[in-house]
Amino acid sequence: MNRIVTAIALGQIVGLAGWIDPIFIPFVLVAPLVTGAISAARGVAASWIAALWASAGICMLWTDWVINREDVVFHAVSSVVMALLALAGWSAIRLATRSRVRGPRVSA
Repeated sequence: MNRIVTAIALGQIVGLAGWIDPIFIPFVLVAPLVTGAISAARGVAASWIAALWASAGICMLWTDWVINREDVVFHAVSSVVMALLALAGWSAIRLATRSRVRGPRVSA
C-alpha cells in the first residue's frame, strides 16, 4: 500500500510536465510505454507504474480545471490511456523476458 501511495504522489509531480506544450504529445504517448518497459526490466510491479501514470493524468486534469476550467473529459481519458500504455510497455517486456528466463523448450 505504501508503494502505491508513493507512486500516486510521484505521479502528481510527473503530471506537471504536461504543462510543457512542446513535449505534451510525446509525454502522453511515448513516456508511459518507455517507463512501463523500463519498469518491467527492473522488476517493478505493474500496479506501481499504472498508478503513477493514472495519477499524472489526474494531475493534468485538476490543474487544467483549476487554471482554465476546460478539457476535463480529455484529461480523464488521457489518464486511462496513459495507464494502459504503461501496462502495455510493461507487458511487452515481461512477456519477452519470460520466455528467455524459462529457457527453450526441448521436445523429445
